Amino acid sequence: MAATKTKRSDLAINGGPKAVTEDIPYVGFGVYELGEEEKRCVNDVLNRKAVFRWQDAKHSYVMRFEEGFAKKTGAKHALAVSSGTAALVTGLTALGVGPGDEVIVPAYTYIASASAVILVGAVPVIAEIDDTLTLDPQDFERKITPYTKAVMPVHMRGIPCDMDSIMRIAKRHNLFVIEDASQCDGGTYKGKRVGAIGHIGCFSLQASKTITSGEGGVVITNDDHLYARAAIAHDSGIAFWRKLSEELAQKVTLQAFAGQGYRMNELAGAVAFAQLHKLDKIVAVCRQRKKELLRDIAGAPGLKPMRVPDPDGECAYSANFLFDSAEEAQRFAQALSAEGVHVHTIHNEGFPDRHIYKYWDYVLNKVPISPGRDPWRDPRYQGSVEYAEDMCPQTMSILTRTVAVPLNQRMTRQHTRLIAKAIKKVAAGLYG
Repeated sequence: MAATKTKRSDLAINGGPKAVTEDIPYVGFGVYELGEEEKRCVNDVLNRKAVFRWQDAKHSYVMRFEEGFAKKTGAKHALAVSSGTAALVTGLTALGVGPGDEVIVPAYTYIASASAVILVGAVPVIAEIDDTLTLDPQDFERKITPYTKAVMPVHMRGIPCDMDSIMRIAKRHNLFVIEDASQCDGGTYKGKRVGAIGHIGCFSLQASKTITSGEGGVVITNDDHLYARAAIAHDSGIAFWRKLSEELAQKVTLQAFAGQGYRMNELAGAVAFAQLHKLDKIVAVCRQRKKELLRDIAGAPGLKPMRVPDPDGECAYSANFLFDSAEEAQRFAQALSAEGVHVHTIHNEGFPDRHIYKYWDYVLNKVPISPGRDPWRDPRYQGSVEYAEDMCPQTMSILTRTVAVPLNQRMTRQHTRLIAKAIKKVAAGLYG
């Protein structure tokens, strides 16, 4: 007997029965892996009363986390800091980015990416994303001026950027590449960990990230000189606490300069250290769930899974679909939500999402930190950049047409079957 064709009237949004009637965990990652190991490490810090990383440097959890993170990413050096924003500021400072410089950032990233550029006195230049939700290499190259010093590709939503193109363009124009991998910890691009491809990589350990210490960040690099500068930049008193290793001191001659107080404390370091070995498993489960889901819905009418530069390397935090219009995206999202699946469109006019450039109010309005800290009007800046809410039409078109189905390591195979059942039902009802 032929299968019954799904009609629009069968959809839950039109009064039909829901496809999913049981709870599906729709949030996950590191915060849901917090447990006894983290407690043991934190209690060890408290029992020893060594909450400052230089109190007991020999047994420092921050140091052990740095060593483990460098090994995991394949980077020569890793530096733990107090937040993802601190990582970006530290990385930009290490690169010597400052007043008079421009840094190209994508139009879709958390506002902290642009804010970090402003904090070091440079001017953020906003470039389009492409249909991967990451920096469009072609627009990146179009936005280069004589004042461009660096580009900041952001691996958004666990999706690795097209790093081959970005690195090739940066090399051709003699630009630094500082990767913002805050949303892609554990991701790879063609077998290499994101963050370890450019000159400097920056990560966040905030509560929503792959692994967490509540707040925290990491700077990685393979360059001895950049590492030495980053170490000074994150700790104004580093020369008092330690000297560079003997091996590094032979390679780098560097005079200390004023740095920030961006050190990671031992309590955060203890949690980060305990979380580190859980990273690969979290990402592996998310990747498996996405493969299952995409395999189950293959051939469903009207669906176009979003392009990923390296599908094997993404963190797979969501299954993303690109529709022909914003109206189609909204219709699909609403119908799928009614079936019991947590889903959202990337851009919703009713919510000022600070991941989207048009809501970066203090950037678009060129608001200085103070009269003396104004990168746009600094006499050392000879360029000219203008911002407007409609300056990146390609980005806004892509974001309004994208629907995301979140995935996480708490989901099981049964959950992806249920989500796939709902997606196929909606696709058949709307487009079959």
